Amino acid sequence: MPQLERKHRNQSLIQFALALALLVIINILANARIGGQPLYGALDLTEDGRYTLTEHTAEQLAALEEPLFVRVLLAGDLPANFQRLKDNVEELLIDFSGHTDQIEWEFADPLAGNDTEAIQDRQRQLQEDLDILPVTVFSAASASERSANAVYPYAILYYGQRVRVVRFLATELPGISEERRVNKAEALLEYNFSRAIKGLVNNDKGLIGFTLGHGELPPLNTADLVISLREDYEVGPVHLDSFATIPQDIELLVVAKPTLPFSDFDAFKLDQYVMNGGKVLWAIDAVGMDYDSLQGRNEFYPQPRETGLEDLFFRYGFRLSPVLGLDLVSTRIGIVTGQSAAGPQVSMVPFPYHVMAIPQGDHPIVKNLDPVDLRFPTVIESVNESDAVQTTVLLQSSDRSRRKRLPAPIDLDAQKYSLDLERFNEGGLPFAYLLEGTFSSPYANRLSKDNEAVLRQNGLEFRAQSPPNRMVVVADGDILSNPVANGTTPLPLGLNRWEKFEYANKAFVLNAIEYLLEPEGVIGARGKEVKLRLIDKESARADATWWRTVNIVFPLALVALFGVVFFWLRRRRYARVAA
Repeated sequence: MPQLERKHRNQSLIQFALALALLVIINILANARIGGQPLYGALDLTEDGRYTLTEHTAEQLAALEEPLFVRVLLAGDLPANFQRLKDNVEELLIDFSGHTDQIEWEFADPLAGNDTEAIQDRQRQLQEDLDILPVTVFSAASASERSANAVYPYAILYYGQRVRVVRFLATELPGISEERRVNKAEALLEYNFSRAIKGLVNNDKGLIGFTLGHGELPPLNTADLVISLREDYEVGPVHLDSFATIPQDIELLVVAKPTLPFSDFDAFKLDQYVMNGGKVLWAIDAVGMDYDSLQGRNEFYPQPRETGLEDLFFRYGFRLSPVLGLDLVSTRIGIVTGQSAAGPQVSMVPFPYHVMAIPQGDHPIVKNLDPVDLRFPTVIESVNESDAVQTTVLLQSSDRSRRKRLPAPIDLDAQKYSLDLERFNEGGLPFAYLLEGTFSSPYANRLSKDNEAVLRQNGLEFRAQSPPNRMVVVADGDILSNPVANGTTPLPLGLNRWEKFEYANKAFVLNAIEYLLEPEGVIGARGKEVKLRLIDKESARADATWWRTVNIVFPLALVALFGVVFFWLRRRRYARVAA
């Protein structure tokens, strides 16, 4: 009997030692790499694939040549939604570390400590150096008590001597709950980090040109967009009169609200630029109408605006019709509705000519994008007659919209009264297109001798068809125009000065440019969708007793059942041995 017990004890010790050795080996392998590749993997069983990085992000991380340090400012005593966001950031960074050993991170609380002066200095430094401001979050401690907390939903990335800031939370939208804002932040975590890393490691910046010489937006009105673009690209003006042909090292051209027609020669330059693979973002007003046209008058007759590019557009697959798109889903403007002793009485009224375009669809340019503010947009018509060019609608009207054909007046006084809602019976009016495919030149059958001579002098051949190419057209030039304060200070692009709210105009333009230049790059991470699964609070309160009972009794019952089964098996085993 003692020999049998000694034998069982030795077997148990051997089994324990083998299990311990196996755990050690697994732990070593779990952190080992061969040729930069980890020896372990992971299986993402989530429906929305939230724990699976895009191929481009994985390659981007594997190519890091220097240590990347991430300081996440989400720390301390956080509200529940932001604690969830913090956990998701940490999980993403852990996923990042599975593709590189060059990444390190820490969570830091800018509000930590008891020294009020030191905390204020820290906050001031964040604001002055990195333009980081806290977000105020309100939470209900009880039915009668409401508290406000300052939260920093940011991360600061350091790579060598370069620094980039990642802002997790988008601008607060009226009527959008905090849960949904945080959910959108979670969906865009990989994209925001990947975009910041790209800006840190990229030493070869692409060249973007803004055409000038045709009444385009002045530099002061595109200043905010240009400042944002210069973080990742080289940006400069392109005077078409200065070039016989547009240099192909300009990767993308922005045509920003021209008010004067292009000559046939300039249109030919643009066409051959496209035919040779150049990308273009067209922001065109087909109707000469701005809000300033109503200043000092209550009625104005807008006129169609000739651009000289109509033949190009038609051959590329679209037409900018001189038809205004009106929408009941619109932003508001201030209108004088009366007088008082204190002065004019100004009321904020919806203005259907200023469309609040809510992006829909799964395309990366508009996925998880907030509303875009359009001013007097016109309707784009697709004229594709072949399968060579694929058209994707990026921005469109709501189901309560209508067309307004010219000539017809725009009456500011009419906005004081109720609109005829029955006329707003059309939906899905397209305001922005993405066109992808092989474009045809309108000059294929009418190439002039002068244009042919210019090409020959520059050692180029006429091209009647482009390689696979892309372009974006927006039927509103003001989508690129930032407001200007005091005639000298550019304000954020997308800022609505009547509503004092910043719409997603800049995000839309940056996404469009990023996709045009690199459709398989960072922009692909915007296609991820993290589904929001909110708790039914009323149902949870009603069934609270039941779930408390289940959570307490069920685990105890499992433990008791395990004990009974274990005791029975042990008794049966040793009774057999004794026999």
